[in-house]
Amino acid sequence: MKNAAALIFPETEPSLDSKAKLLIFFDVLSYYLPTEADGANNRDSNLFTDICTGYTPVPLGAELSRFNRLLREMERSRPEEFYRLFATARAPVAAGQFRDQDETSTGSLYSALQKDAELKISIQHKERLWQARLILKLAEILDRREAEVRQGLARITALEQKLFASLQGLAEEETADLTELSGLDSALYPKAEDILPAGSFPGTSAELIPLRLKAWAELYLADSTNLLPLILATATPASGAIILDGYENIWRRDPEILFSLSLPAAKLAGIDGTWGQYLEARASFREAAQENMAYFARFLQQKAASTGSVSDTRAEISMLSQNVSAWEEKVRLHFPGIETGLTKLDFYSFPGISFGELFQRLFHLEGPDAVNRLIHPTALLAILN
Repeated sequence: MKNAAALIFPETEPSLDSKAKLLIFFDVLSYYLPTEADGANNRDSNLFTDICTGYTPVPLGAELSRFNRLLREMERSRPEEFYRLFATARAPVAAGQFRDQDETSTGSLYSALQKDAELKISIQHKERLWQARLILKLAEILDRREAEVRQGLARITALEQKLFASLQGLAEEETADLTELSGLDSALYPKAEDILPAGSFPGTSAELIPLRLKAWAELYLADSTNLLPLILATATPASGAIILDGYENIWRRDPEILFSLSLPAAKLAGIDGTWGQYLEARASFREAAQENMAYFARFLQQKAASTGSVSDTRAEISMLSQNVSAWEEKVRLHFPGIETGLTKLDFYSFPGISFGELFQRLFHLEGPDAVNRLIHPTALLAILN
């Protein structure tokens, strides 16, 4: 049995490093693209072919060119102009919004009013999705700008270290690494987490994260995919905390903590030539842990299918503990902790509450939560800490 798949949130450009870590556990990952043009030139799509893919839950269609024009203006704008662009960005009026003025009979008037109400709801939903895409694209722009600033600071720091070392009369070979770092082309370090301490993430201020998550939830509710991945996963703990806290505040109960697994914390993503080594290490570890992964897959499937809180039996608790312990031992063997360190992937469930219902209540959103979608009655959340 394959492990449960996961849908990454709320990033629409997940970092290579976070995807690499999550793929140690998950067979496949997916993530949202705000528009259908985003995946065309994805520079890393060939690295994780068939195991990590982005898709557009709600394509823009004919409105894509207008949306892209607005994005180009945003790219050229100063930060203080972003809010003005948000305020003025509206979805175009739907075709047929204005009806003929000769509808004077009672029947036609009632029909027109009903159509107007339906059209108003449709336009409001369309505008919310339009704004959600803009917010997600703005977050991408801010992430990239933050990454560029931090990369520049890192290069300056490296040069300062080199200068300080030369002033102290250190040998040339002792400063070689610093010289190499200062001269690296920025294309080799496309993401800020390549140079940031573990746990930091660009563009995720306290003000931006809730807005970004709400925008992502709009796309989730509009996603018409028949069967969404079993689990939502995030590499941004603050995003996971918003969902956990929101659930506690709204439903007045704690989410169920399922289990926690260690993953290698070192930067798995690298420059050219190292991805083959990563994929080999991933395959070797997963082969050794395949029985444990099959157990976790069954366990998570059962949790997602449950319609309420059910206490595990002593035997089930013991079996879970054994598989977690076996996983931990194999991680230490394949990814020595002294060299890499460890991070945690924590799993939670929200008994009897689907993510659709949770997002609607948490962010005060009105559907449509696709009626034809096969929904897991219990939401499962994975947070990479």
